[in-house]
Amino acid sequence: MPPRFPLRAALLGGLLAAPALTQAHATSLNFGVSYTNPTGTWDFPVWGRLGVDDLSVGGGPLTSGTLSAAVSTRALSVGYRQGLSLPPLATVAARTDLTVTWNRLYRLSTRVNASAGPVAVSGGGTTFTLPATGSDPLALYAEAPTDLRLSGWNADLNVRYRVNRDVVAVLGGEFGPQAHGTLGVEGRRALTRVVPPDPADVPEDAGDTGDGSDPAPVPDPETEVTGTVTWRAGARGGADLLAVTGGVGYATPAGVTLNLDGLLGVSDWRSRPNTLNGHITWGVGGSVAAPDLLGEGSTLRAYAAYEPWRAAASPLRVGVNASVPAGSGAVNVDVAGGRGRDGALGFGVKVGYSFDLARP
Repeated sequence: MPPRFPLRAALLGGLLAAPALTQAHATSLNFGVSYTNPTGTWDFPVWGRLGVDDLSVGGGPLTSGTLSAAVSTRALSVGYRQGLSLPPLATVAARTDLTVTWNRLYRLSTRVNASAGPVAVSGGGTTFTLPATGSDPLALYAEAPTDLRLSGWNADLNVRYRVNRDVVAVLGGEFGPQAHGTLGVEGRRALTRVVPPDPADVPEDAGDTGDGSDPAPVPDPETEVTGTVTWRAGARGGADLLAVTGGVGYATPAGVTLNLDGLLGVSDWRSRPNTLNGHITWGVGGSVAAPDLLGEGSTLRAYAAYEPWRAAASPLRVGVNASVPAGSGAVNVDVAGGRGRDGALGFGVKVGYSFDLARP
């Protein structure tokens, strides 16, 4: 794709969106700064950004559209989200983002999520001549594995089918630098406990009266949910990977969540089919999140992942994300680090503030 195409696309998109923006109203403004060490080919140690999100660009009873835009010390970004709701038949949401740097490098990505009855589909793709760290300096250490190549493309597709209330079948795949397919099943189970009846609700003559008369009925015991356990099992397979996967999770009614996932298999199995020893690969990842731990309305999340089998993403990623209400908005802090594809250790810190312009 010629480098000038993204600039032309951005100009054309701006012209098409101009009439709608005359009636738009901003709902949130955000800005932030970050520091990373070490830096890559297209990175700078210090990064600043100013953006606006959720600009309404029209819609109707079944559709909605929002626009976002941002300018940073590295690039210009614009994003558009379109939603379609046809209850109870289906819902569809699509988002497209374009980032262009001052020297005409670009990232163009699109993602679509749709659901109809027991089926949910999610898919997306990215084409780029700008590495992910050019638009997000902490992408190197993000919880989700990020394609860190300087240029290329990638895509993914995920289909989920709800077998029943507690079991979901999953089929998907990743395409690009390390193409492979996934097949699995997920389930959940609610944990409950019996709540002792309130003595005030138990009649005095409940049980055996001793005089042959019918006793008053005893209220049925009530139960309450103490948590939800989730589980995952499946397999991944591709040109350079054959593995089984599994995971467990736990969530409390208060919103505290814990997750742990693992992978075990063989890599490069096609290049040396007769010598699997030394090609055993594994991976593990986990996260914990808690609301209101830093005050009412706050969120705190920590994660860690070690995935040496990934060809285009950092093998080791660790981070903490926190959001604390402040005034009319919230302060967001991200601290992350890990080991890059070149084996070098690094870290990054990002601090931002976002607020609703409609609030006093």
